[in-house]
Amino acid sequence: MNSKIIHARLMNVPLAAIAAAIISFNAVAEQNQALETVTVTAQAANASSDIERQRNSNKMVAVQTSEAIGELPDANVTEALQRMPGVFIVRDQGEGRFVGVRGIDPNLNASTINGVSLPAPETDSRAVAMDVIPSDLLSSLEVFKTLTPDMSADSIGGAIEIKSLSALDRDGRHFKLSVENSYSELQEENSPKLAGTFTDRFELDGGRELGVAIVASHQARNFGSENIETDGIWEKLTAVDGSEAFGAVEIEQRDYTITRERTGLAANFDLRLSESSQLYLHTLYSDFSDEEERQRNSWKLDEENDDPASISASGAVWEDAALEKSLKDRLEEQEILSVVFGGEHQLDQWGIEYALGYSQAEEAEPHRRDTDFVQEGLLLGYTSAGEKPQMAVGADDLEAALTAANYALDELVIEDNFTEDEEISFRLDFSREIQLAGKPSELKFGLHERRREKSGDLNATVYDGFGADYTLADFAMGQVDYDLAAFGPGINKGALNRFIDANLSSFEVDEAETALGSARDYVMSEDISAVYVMNTIELERAQLVYGVRYEATDFSADGYRVIESGEAVPGAEEVAEDVYVSPVHYQRDYSNLFPSVNLKYDFSDNIVLRAAYTESLSRPSFGYLNPSPAAIEYDEGELEVEAGNPALDPYEARNLDFSAEYYADRLGMFSVSFFHKRIDNFIVVADVAGVVDVADYVGSLPVDDAEILQPVNGDTATLTGAELAWTQGFDNGLLLRANATFTDSEASLGLGPDAERSDDISLPNQADLVGNFIIGYECDAFSLRLSTTFRGERLLEVNMEDAGGDRYEDDHMQVDLSAKYRFENGLQLTFSGVNLTDEPLFVHNAGYNGQYEEYGPTYVLGLTYSTF
Repeated sequence: MNSKIIHARLMNVPLAAIAAAIISFNAVAEQNQALETVTVTAQAANASSDIERQRNSNKMVAVQTSEAIGELPDANVTEALQRMPGVFIVRDQGEGRFVGVRGIDPNLNASTINGVSLPAPETDSRAVAMDVIPSDLLSSLEVFKTLTPDMSADSIGGAIEIKSLSALDRDGRHFKLSVENSYSELQEENSPKLAGTFTDRFELDGGRELGVAIVASHQARNFGSENIETDGIWEKLTAVDGSEAFGAVEIEQRDYTITRERTGLAANFDLRLSESSQLYLHTLYSDFSDEEERQRNSWKLDEENDDPASISASGAVWEDAALEKSLKDRLEEQEILSVVFGGEHQLDQWGIEYALGYSQAEEAEPHRRDTDFVQEGLLLGYTSAGEKPQMAVGADDLEAALTAANYALDELVIEDNFTEDEEISFRLDFSREIQLAGKPSELKFGLHERRREKSGDLNATVYDGFGADYTLADFAMGQVDYDLAAFGPGINKGALNRFIDANLSSFEVDEAETALGSARDYVMSEDISAVYVMNTIELERAQLVYGVRYEATDFSADGYRVIESGEAVPGAEEVAEDVYVSPVHYQRDYSNLFPSVNLKYDFSDNIVLRAAYTESLSRPSFGYLNPSPAAIEYDEGELEVEAGNPALDPYEARNLDFSAEYYADRLGMFSVSFFHKRIDNFIVVADVAGVVDVADYVGSLPVDDAEILQPVNGDTATLTGAELAWTQGFDNGLLLRANATFTDSEASLGLGPDAERSDDISLPNQADLVGNFIIGYECDAFSLRLSTTFRGERLLEVNMEDAGGDRYEDDHMQVDLSAKYRFENGLQLTFSGVNLTDEPLFVHNAGYNGQYEEYGPTYVLGLTYSTF
């Protein structure tokens, strides 16, 4: 939708002029600093360390060390990554969870910790929710924008490497202890956190040295959000009175109360056998729990009448509508374990590195309860559309809508879900210094093996009979604290759970809905074998890295085909009335060859030029590949389906990158990068109801209206972008950092000439602009950082029939503040404010509400004692 606008913006940005101006500014800053005594502050030293590691790399990379991370109010790895050039985050309940690079979908990145791939505990994701990893466990974060053959090719956006602490990086024994409390303004709740770090080095016999680093962290965060969202899309509706306008038939008001607990533990052991030989054992354990209570009003406007009585651009009214009040009571528990044993040895002319890794993640959702109460026959509608629709009740029905006794207990769903993701990996790398054409070079080759299995055991029991006519009045609480509108009575969780526990055995089970909700189990296996060879040649002022990588992928998926049909389905078992299930198996093997070239050229003492050509791929997320449907709902001719597609092809990309980096002699850096990606087989979630056979889900049952959401491969997409990054430090303690990534993407759906909608879209989940701006100041013991992050609009879902039904996530800009005061005795007092501008989440189609959610600011006060 915005590709032409973005393209024009890229073409009109005077990048050369900007570069010249900033380089000139840096030069002036250097001249001014040369006249003064240089005082290197902690912030400037941290920035200088990050810049130096970036300059020395043979790839395009952004680096952030643990010390620099500690300067900002970031509680976990995800939020720390968002400060780096080209990086944005996807939030859940206002907290950063997933990481995207250069505006690209987080599922198209590779993530490793200590060289081992991270598993994903979520049911449907390949992207790792790195908010479960506390920032206290980090040594550094590296985001690689280009790849070399010794790296996994499974990355189109970027490769994220998380390095945990090593005691050999420090001198002697050190420890650190921090305590803090955060306050959620929206929920008026306090949340404590405790973290500790211990490192020590031990001299052993024979000149050997052992380093031990142990880090532990625990946080219990109490917060929440307020939400209004549309179930479905806004589309053209025709009312009974003949009026026409855009409208929606189901809108929900939601109030969330959340407690998230994170416990992290890392124990790293590094044994230095000699100056040329080292063994290591690195371990990480993370436990994450998410307890959520959600009060919901569902305005089911088309309960009895598909068409509104009247409609206009700003409002609509339905007769005989329904208002449903629901409570979700859910505890989600996630665990991640990563263990890697390896070694590095230099044997005469040969270097040998090896690593054996095991990683496991699991997610349990035990005894989740969703309970619905409903009142029908109401005159309902809305009096305003747009970002936050204002819901309305007819004057004659207002008292009834506010009376708890009028809401009948309608349905109870109890779920027990368990997901596991497990991977064993091994890598062996050999290197040797050789002469090539009279130039020193390093030949490197090796093999990598990964064996991964992801499984889901998903169970839902649906109850629709309760032995008596219970109403909300039996379990009501007072008014829900909901600032977006008047919410009415809520549901008392304690009273409802006591009732369920005492009477569950007498409830009536809806066998058909239970069968549909439970036939979602799956097992997916993915084995990847890789070999590579590469050479790094040192020229007079340049370094050239080139080579090729071969990867063979063996994928299989087992699940269920589920059909709700009034007639028998051949080859399927009838597990409940009109519900037929049969097992399905998919198998697919494919292989790819990935050449790459990275060139680094030292144009002068201050300017480094880089160029790279690489090829890579990204395998579809496991949720996209799942052969078992996530949901099938059929009601009187209306069908809603959410399904995977195990026949998806992986994304395949050819990547070009160029960059120019200017490094000031003291505390300054400016870089400009250009990149272009051609991506084949891109994936988009689309409503395919118009192009698939609905009989695959409901057999011979009649279907009047269908929405079938399924991932499909598009044709070809291109992504072109520019990235700017600037850092400048001053002797007066001021530090400025800014970066911005501009992208222009174009993708073809491959619909053909007879399609009702345009074939061209922007690349799904692609943000057109990502940026950061940080102002830091340090004077003696006091330091301050004000930071702003920005992510542009991105396409989330595509409607294959009408572009007006495409769903977008609006742009997001967040302002955070961090302040610290260091005492001479090792104590440090910290204060931070997160989301100071109360930035909401807004998802829309054609500007109309898809989801609007507010989180409010959070304030954190902490105290740290450290010996380093």
